[in-house]
Amino acid sequence: MQLSRSKVGSRHPDHREAVGKFKSLLHGLLSSVYCLLFLSLNFSFAQRAVPDHGGVWVHDEANVLSPSTKAQLEAVLKAERDSTSNQIAVLIVPSLEGEDIDGYGIRVVDQWKLGTKDNDNGVLLLVAIEDRKVRIEVGQGLEGVLTDALSSRINRNEIAPRFRQGDYEGGVKAGVVSIIQAIKGQYVNNDPPLRKRGGRSPLTTIIIIIVLLIVASRRRGGGGGIGGYWAAGALMGGLGGGRSSGGSWGGSDFGGGGSFGGGGSSDSW
Repeated sequence: MQLSRSKVGSRHPDHREAVGKFKSLLHGLLSSVYCLLFLSLNFSFAQRAVPDHGGVWVHDEANVLSPSTKAQLEAVLKAERDSTSNQIAVLIVPSLEGEDIDGYGIRVVDQWKLGTKDNDNGVLLLVAIEDRKVRIEVGQGLEGVLTDALSSRINRNEIAPRFRQGDYEGGVKAGVVSIIQAIKGQYVNNDPPLRKRGGRSPLTTIIIIIVLLIVASRRRGGGGGIGGYWAAGALMGGLGGGRSSGGSWGGSDFGGGGSFGGGGSSDSW
């Protein structure tokens, strides 16, 4: 009996050692979990804030657009909303502050609720200057016409070449016009970014857009025609090199809550 007790007693140190190792392992796992939670919380708090929409459709947080260009773009986008109900917005930020542009774009469209609820026809042109990244975020209702491939082509052929030259105003204007063209099924640019002389003049494209906006606004009748003529003046003045005066376009024609499924394209310049 004595021998038996001594054998049982001899197992106690091993048992205590196993319990100690288990506690140490558990403590290490809990510490790792706490660290991950801490990092996750820090990352969430470090995310770049989304500016309030406030009825403004061209947000230039990086201050690369002149007041006249912003007013021109606001007028063009208002005319597009009046004639088609498509809601196109522009957001330019200095930096994404480490955040992925796709994720930030989704957060912006979710908060701004771009597009009408019935048509899901919102579009966001997102530009991050220091990161040298641009994204076109497309609502589900427009993915059939403004496809991922077409969005990438607009980024690469229209926006990026101008951005590389430091012409941010020209790049944003060209991007907005091309998005409108693509939605109407009229953007057919398959050329590489560097084009040969002698092709179709940009003025021809501008005139086509102006005519389409005027025709669409006249069909609506009433006050819609005013928006069309405002857009015509803005496009002719802005993309043609002139200047246009005007304040910011406000209003309550936003917040419809269209759906976005990740359609569009992110590119660099």
